[in-house]
Amino acid sequence: MDSKGILYVVATPIGNLKDITFRAVEIFREVDFVVAESSLRALKLLSYLEIRKPIISINSYNEERKAKGIAEQLQKGKKCALITSAGTPCISDPGNHIVRKCCEAGIEVKSVPGPSAAVGAVSISGLFADRFLFLGFLPQKRGKQKKILLELSELPYPIIVYESPRRLRGTLENLHEIFGNRQAVIVKEMTKVHEKVYRGQIHELLEDLPEDEIKGEFIIIIDGKEKKSSAGRPIPIDY
Repeated sequence: MDSKGILYVVATPIGNLKDITFRAVEIFREVDFVVAESSLRALKLLSYLEIRKPIISINSYNEERKAKGIAEQLQKGKKCALITSAGTPCISDPGNHIVRKCCEAGIEVKSVPGPSAAVGAVSISGLFADRFLFLGFLPQKRGKQKKILLELSELPYPIIVYESPRRLRGTLENLHEIFGNRQAVIVKEMTKVHEKVYRGQIHELLEDLPEDEIKGEFIIIIDGKEKKSSAGRPIPIDY
C-alpha cells in the first residue's frame, strides 16, 4: 500500500467567504497542515470555518526553497492543502514549485476547484469569450508592457489582465494607444463590498476613473480585434 500523502490544490473565496465549497471545507478538516500565500488570510478563512490547522506560509521568494521540505512531509504520509490569498493557486500566484516537486516525487496532487477571478470576471463581461487569453499581471515597465500588447493586438478573442490600482490608469492609456477604442470591461473588487463593473470603450473607461486616489483590485478584459471583409462587414471567427 502506498504510504505517501496527498497535496490538495484548493481554490478559496476571492472576497466573500460564503463562496467556499463544501468539498473545500471537507479537505481542510481532513488535511494535516495548510500551505498558504498569506498566513493571515488563511487564518481568517479557517477561523470562519471553525477549523484549526498548522499553517506554513510561502511567497514567490521562498517557495522554491520550502517546496522540498513540504514534499518530504507528504512522502511520510501527511496530507496538505495548498491555498493562495484568494482564488485558485498557481495562477498568477505561488504554488507551482510545490506542485512540481510533488509530481516529481510521485506524490498524488488533486484539484479542489472553486473561485477564479479571471473566469468569474469574463463570465459577467458581456463579451464573446468562448476563447480568451489570460495574461495575469503585465510587466511593470511601460516599454515591455507596450511590446507585449503590440504582439497581441491582432488576436480575435478577449484578453484578460490583472492590474493594481497604482498602475491602472497607465495600463489603460497603453491599451488605448495600441488597441484603439475597443470594447473593454473593468471589474473592481469582485465579490467584495465595493464591487463595481465598468463597461465601455477604452477611452470611456479612462474618463470614468476617479481623479483622486484609485483603490482596490482590478481585472481588465479587452475585446478581441474584429475581423472585417473587404465590404466592411464583420467576419465570424473560425477556430
